[in-house]
Amino acid sequence: MRRHTLVLLSLLMLVVPLVASAQQGAAFVMEQTYWVKPGKTNQFIALFKKNKLPGLQAEKTKGRVLWIRMAQPRTSAGNEQWDFRVTVGWRDAQSAWGYEEPARPANGNGRDAQRLSIEDTLSEELIVERTDVLVQESAE
Repeated sequence: MRRHTLVLLSLLMLVVPLVASAQQGAAFVMEQTYWVKPGKTNQFIALFKKNKLPGLQAEKTKGRVLWIRMAQPRTSAGNEQWDFRVTVGWRDAQSAWGYEEPARPANGNGRDAQRLSIEDTLSEELIVERTDVLVQESAE
């Protein structure tokens, strides 16, 4: 029990300053890093841009997202190298934690919704590992 309390306090000490800086006008930055099955990176990125990016761009239009950055390594550093990284600068912590992907409209017979569901499932199956990290950026 004592160990859990120490871990919780440690996490709070890390998160509270980041939330406070986000409230002072700095972006609340979340970084998602993906490791994808070998040879499937381009397919994963195409599905991400088709199915996930439009929701983030809509949040940018609303002003909840300040910026979106996507990156791929230019060279391979072996099996441990990540394949795709998305970094999003949210207006504040509340915007980031409260984000839910928008509901997808379906046409009269539901084929679009079914196709998108299949693409989402395929995209998830291509992921070997994913990390979501709260990042504190600083400018010089």
